Amino acid sequence: MDEVTGLAPSGSMGSGYNLDAFERGLAANPDFIGQDAGSTDMGPYYHGAAAPFLPLASYRHDLSIMLRAARSRRIPLLVGSALTSGANAPLETAVRMAGDIAREHGLSFRMAVIGAEIDKTDLKRRLRQAPFESLGPAPLTPETIDRCGPIAAQMGVEPFMRALDAGAEVVIAGRACDDAIFAALPIMRGFDKGLALHCGKILECAGLSAIPYDLAEPLLGRVRRDHFEVEPCHPGHRCTTVSVAGHSLYERGDPCIQPGPGGINDLTDATFTQLDARRVKVSGSRFVADAVYRVKLEGAERVGFRSIVIVGIRDPVMIGQLDSVLAHARERAEERFGLSAAGIHLNYRVYGRDAVMGALEPEVGARPHEVGLMIDAVAPEQERATAVAMFVRGTLQHASYPGIVTTAGNMAYPFSPFGIPVGPAYRFSVYHLMPLADPCECFPMTIEQV
Repeated sequence: MDEVTGLAPSGSMGSGYNLDAFERGLAANPDFIGQDAGSTDMGPYYHGAAAPFLPLASYRHDLSIMLRAARSRRIPLLVGSALTSGANAPLETAVRMAGDIAREHGLSFRMAVIGAEIDKTDLKRRLRQAPFESLGPAPLTPETIDRCGPIAAQMGVEPFMRALDAGAEVVIAGRACDDAIFAALPIMRGFDKGLALHCGKILECAGLSAIPYDLAEPLLGRVRRDHFEVEPCHPGHRCTTVSVAGHSLYERGDPCIQPGPGGINDLTDATFTQLDARRVKVSGSRFVADAVYRVKLEGAERVGFRSIVIVGIRDPVMIGQLDSVLAHARERAEERFGLSAAGIHLNYRVYGRDAVMGALEPEVGARPHEVGLMIDAVAPEQERATAVAMFVRGTLQHASYPGIVTTAGNMAYPFSPFGIPVGPAYRFSVYHLMPLADPCECFPMTIEQV
């Protein structure tokens, strides 16, 4: 074969996509359809609780269209990180969903299911045999493993290749490196690994690599022997050297190095060429294998229950003294609830001032005319978290400060009830690299006839 063409319907399953553009993509006769269905972007809750990020109806809508299109054209459909965390529970939900769609539309296919959740007993055994490198959290311990919800490993291309080699027409996989979903078939057919992975990196977010940027716009990628090219399916959209090179820098610490399972993709010598108004050619990407094959582990532990209160403040006198007013409310909450001793965390986010950057915010001293304040309390019990958040709200509502004009109207509430119990709160505690002797050894696969 001279090329392998992949079609990415959208950058995230469940977010919807342009159906007319998708049909145009199918008309280009792709060799496969690939779809990323999860991430850590949504935060630790979805990993700790193994909960899907979007309503199941949203995932079903997208999966049904992709599945029917793939089967009608007899091309593989590869889905990775189903659904969100890629742990066993959401993966099983995605598998049931595929079966339901098949029954509803009279489809028949050979499906591979690839797990990514790691048995905790086995994980502790592996930890005893070789240390895991941390990517941020504290060194991994058996106690941390026990405190976490499901822990998943991020698979590379090899489990997908094994599934395709076994004759799978549909692959539903747990947690997977985004680019691996799209790189597996080209690599399996002998194309360059560096080019295939780089093309996969562009395809995984679909229309975010084109102008105008749109996650829900399908994208085509064609891997060839010494380059690949990408093209949006929407006739009014275009890929440019800037949009494609820009997405090549996406989600990484080094602009030229893309780490992944088993090695790095080195883009130092990559070149981007405008072929016409809508297509970009990329060459020079190079995969460099690690001496030891490693995969990233992801897991989150519950730290309590969260409740929030959201208010707006437009009183310039209060805004001018907000730090001292908030500090006083924290002192009162400490006296009332014993925050430190009880393991209760109280946080403030002042939107319009420094809510996004916090202490790193470079714009200091500015006086906004209004701010939004989110009171965030995390406590061992939900009721206590709500009690803390509401107590702080009440203290702020009737705070006394120099120059005060009103004793009650200094905060505005966008809705009622004021206190919102959010539910369990999690933090990422497992974000480590685990060595493997075989790239497929911790990703069990089953094949079933659907």
